[in-house]
Amino acid sequence: MHTSLCIAIILTFIQSILSAHVEDNRIIIGSSVGGVFGLIILILDLIAIFEVLKSGGRSMCSKLIWILIIIFFPIGGLILYCLCARSRKADEIV
Repeated sequence: MHTSLCIAIILTFIQSILSAHVEDNRIIIGSSVGGVFGLIILILDLIAIFEVLKSGGRSMCSKLIWILIIIFFPIGGLILYCLCARSRKADEIV
């Protein structure tokens, strides 16, 4: 139930951003779409940071480095984390 409420709030927020109107009934799309992509990147970065914090097999220094990479390079850090750090976790499971 909590997840569906969060999804409903996010979808309502995205809909309000995408349906922004100007006084002469033009629809602004460019800045709104950039805002939505920024919001999606922010949410994915926060998920990655929480995943780093919850991981048990890393030292505190390693966690701090990954968090700083994700914060300073939001898109590249997220891609690096998914390619490098998550593959290590998958290898430990197998």
